[in-house]
Amino acid sequence: MNDAVQSLPNPEQARKQRILDEVKKELKKVRSYTPKVGVFGDTGVGKSTLCNALFGKDIAKISDVEACTREPQEVLVGGEDGGGIILVDVPGVGEDAARHQEYIDLYKSLIPELDLVLWAIKSDDRKYMSSIDVYKEVLEPNLESCPVVFTITQSEKIEPWGGWDTVNNKPGEAQQANLQIKINDVSSRFNVSTNKIVTISSGQKFNLVELVNKVVEVLPNEKKYSFTREAKEENVSEEAAKSAEKGIFDHIKEKIGDAWDYVKDDVLDAAKDFVVEYAPKIAKKAISWLKKWF
Repeated sequence: MNDAVQSLPNPEQARKQRILDEVKKELKKVRSYTPKVGVFGDTGVGKSTLCNALFGKDIAKISDVEACTREPQEVLVGGEDGGGIILVDVPGVGEDAARHQEYIDLYKSLIPELDLVLWAIKSDDRKYMSSIDVYKEVLEPNLESCPVVFTITQSEKIEPWGGWDTVNNKPGEAQQANLQIKINDVSSRFNVSTNKIVTISSGQKFNLVELVNKVVEVLPNEKKYSFTREAKEENVSEEAAKSAEKGIFDHIKEKIGDAWDYVKDDVLDAAKDFVVEYAPKIAKKAISWLKKWF
């Protein structure tokens, strides 16, 4: 009888184990989460090219002749061992005026499924009233659940033509001034902060790192990592990777509340194992960050 009593788990140990089991379950869930990212914008802005540049794979057919995305295309990037990211390439906002309301209804149906929208606007495009209409009606009311990052695409094509600084691979001084005007114009027309607008060039691989930084910044803590996990390695800065890792544990801390201080040392050990399994490329750095945070 005494042996049986002694073999019973200590109530405190049992409570601690339950918390740790919950933490491990949440760590696995966050590490292997598959987000859905909507890619919006007028036809011809280079949405598919942007996705290819961001993730380092051919995501969808690219055509310079005609619009090639007439129905939503869901493409899984990565995910060979779980996780991945689903890109939802939708019909161009200004592709067919006769189907404008149909497209709006389509976008509305998609929003509840999306974790993020990348909204592309071509740098030399001056007609985006249809985009404003869609943004105001569909996305603006849902920004808390589905954040939006605007990208000014094809920055190399903004006036003056041929003004690209090829030595430093960035817009020349005059182009940069015009891009700032473009940013301010988009900010004013869409009623969005300039902080949510990033100028890029997929062809020149310009500012893709900054775009990933911005996405990580706007995503909630538990979803940051899934984006850095699937983005092309050269597009993920140490700042973004660190923020994504920290986001996971800020999420865990918030989820378990006051129990954090009670189990944090054990969580560190569990976290190290998950980093090695799910983030082997940055495992050494991530473990170093974890030690500092804990």
